[in-house]
Amino acid sequence: MALAAEITDIKESRLAMRLRPDQNKLIRDAAKVSGRSLTDFVVSAAVAQAEDTLADRHLFQLSRKDWNAFCAILDRPARRIPELSALLEQSAPWD
Repeated sequence: MALAAEITDIKESRLAMRLRPDQNKLIRDAAKVSGRSLTDFVVSAAVAQAEDTLADRHLFQLSRKDWNAFCAILDRPARRIPELSALLEQSAPWD
């Protein structure tokens, strides 16, 4: 079973980049402190940032049933939420 996991986790692509010495030290220190390899640290950080950047740019597809449920939720009449109303009636801290 472990062999199957290893086979599906084969990494074939490389990503090379140039860094200033201070950037290199910062990243390496953070990886070391977190107890992760440099590769794992950098890849996970880059993937998280990429997912966040692309989150609102993906195409979302729904089944007919889910689309109808989504539309039904949007079509529901608005309801008053007392806690939210109270919050919105407060002055902003910067005012």
